[in-house]
Amino acid sequence: MSDTKVYLLDGGSLVLDGYHVFWNRGPGGEVRFPVYSILIEHAEGRFLIDTGYDYDHVMKVLPFEKPIQEKHQTIPGALALLGLEPKDIDVVVNSHFHFDHCGGNKYFPHAKKICHRTEMPQACNPEPFEHLGYSD
Repeated sequence: MSDTKVYLLDGGSLVLDGYHVFWNRGPGGEVRFPVYSILIEHAEGRFLIDTGYDYDHVMKVLPFEKPIQEKHQTIPGALALLGLEPKDIDVVVNSHFHFDHCGGNKYFPHAKKICHRTEMPQACNPEPFEHLGYSD
């Protein structure tokens, strides 16, 4: 790989009631949050930034959220569209450990993982309003 390439991977979306989005003070109505990952192909390897959410986890643990995701929007499916498999990823970088950013980490047991060092303590002891974000 001589040229660096960057790909935006569509991971589907999450739909929530607007009332809950604003700490039970919102106007109501549905709010859609798109979920993306970024793949960087570089001379030093393939880097995946965030891995999206795990559909089954959201359905089991977060029933008030409506995941909208087709097979090609799962992280393995999105990589397959580029002719890649999870084993082709060298490094996974998580911006943080909310479920919609690290739900696909399970597909990359071989890859090096990188995240800010203060994120693990935050994930283990989140603020009360953040505990569902760290549910994965």
